[in-house]
Amino acid sequence: MQCSVTVVNLIHDTATEADTPVCHVLPGCSWRERRSTDGNGTAKDPRRTVQVRIPANLCTAGYLPYAQWAALPQAEKPDHWTLKRGGKLVQGAVRSLTAQQYARLEKTHTCCTISAVSDDRELLLPHWHVEGS
Repeated sequence: MQCSVTVVNLIHDTATEADTPVCHVLPGCSWRERRSTDGNGTAKDPRRTVQVRIPANLCTAGYLPYAQWAALPQAEKPDHWTLKRGGKLVQGAVRSLTAQQYARLEKTHTCCTISAVSDDRELLLPHWHVEGS
């Protein structure tokens, strides 16, 4: 499904030991979910896999690889975004979240936790491929 995707990065304040969520909305992405089961015999657990495609041209607007983003001074981090394992993606446009809203994110929005990121910016259909659950 073509839709906007929101990348949520947490910015850690060392003075207060609090995390502040910062949202970056990326229009024109692709969000695909697949539901299946995991396990043997009659003991099967439900499994949800999410695949998101972010067009490469969107990655020029403030994107930094995680190591570079993490090295930024705290005041500069809200101006940039990154993709990392354990991060959150939300289906749709979410302009801002409080820490309390972030804690309940999976109950209030269609979202996923990033498990893998691959740079597929080859000549044919350049994009970032993100998988999560």
